Amino acid sequence: MNNSFRLMYLKGIPVEIHISWLLIFFLFSITLALSYFPAVVEGLESPVYWLAAVLTTLVVFASVLTHEFGHSLVAIREGIPIKKIVLFVFGGVAQMESEPKSPAAEFKVTAAGPLTSMAIAIVAAALYYLFFSSGQLIGEAVVFVARLNLIMAVFNLIPAFPLDGGRLFRSIVWYFGKNILLATRIAVGLGSVISFVAMAFGFMLIFFQGDLWGLWLIFIGWMIYQAGQSSYSQLIFKETFAGMKVSQLMSTDLQTVSPDDSLEQLAECFLTYKYGAFPVVYGSTTHGLVSLQNMKDVPREKWSEKRVSRILTPLKDTLILHPNTDAADAMMKMASLNAGRALVMDNGELVGLLSRTDMMRFMQMHMVLGSD
Repeated sequence: MNNSFRLMYLKGIPVEIHISWLLIFFLFSITLALSYFPAVVEGLESPVYWLAAVLTTLVVFASVLTHEFGHSLVAIREGIPIKKIVLFVFGGVAQMESEPKSPAAEFKVTAAGPLTSMAIAIVAAALYYLFFSSGQLIGEAVVFVARLNLIMAVFNLIPAFPLDGGRLFRSIVWYFGKNILLATRIAVGLGSVISFVAMAFGFMLIFFQGDLWGLWLIFIGWMIYQAGQSSYSQLIFKETFAGMKVSQLMSTDLQTVSPDDSLEQLAECFLTYKYGAFPVVYGSTTHGLVSLQNMKDVPREKWSEKRVSRILTPLKDTLILHPNTDAADAMMKMASLNAGRALVMDNGELVGLLSRTDMMRFMQMHMVLGSD
């Protein structure tokens, strides 16, 4: 996730907080301080309510972190490295570096989260009944934490991929179907149905009852739908390019242009070769990359006098990959930089060009013809 900052390390796992977490932190604190605690515990000073609200909110997010840490510990035990844990507006996510290797591994990793939340809810409820009574501020904070963890466990068990329930469902389908892509497609399909039902119910609440809580259902349904589609696309991508290097996908039959060529000559190259960009090379020196986008702001009447060297994207601003770079990593880097193509260089020598079109074309062939 972008816009995150590092909070700490937990057993060697980086823990980050997304900026959106601050929004929910303030909303939780304000709601508890101004509404919830004054309603259940009367007669206290405002600073006391605020202190209890902030501390309770921190405990709630510590519970979310523990939920994700439960996933992470089991994942590491199953041989799946954890890149980081990120807390964000809807809770948290433990980012695994790879998919589980078996249905059993996925089931165990996924189940760890809801079981952790359920355990926290049971412990908090036991503490409340053993040591507190109704109307005590600390007791009400403890029971609030218990309820919220119970809700978190139940909500996550909804079979809408990529929620925990959706992943548990996928592991079962994967076990019987022996195909993770098929299992993911089925799980994402079920999650999409649940998401659209939630959004439809949200619209009904708004239009027939005027209940603005319907907006939350619409928003949550849409977020789950988008996350499911994104997860499926990423899995297809990883499965397609697993073990492949940039050298296996790059174009090596390169048509280059000179930095001294006029834009008229460059336009002729675009029309002749039908490429979207050309490496700019003079002798054995690569100067950069020039694309149609670079030409768009130059008036046509100046094409004869303007040189490629005046409009090219210089080498220092061009994405450069090594032939042995992992193909999946290269694609992710290109996507993060919104780069349509990259120069492939080895020891300063231009050896190829990799474009997102090349990779998408290969992915399409892979899906049609099969992995073999």
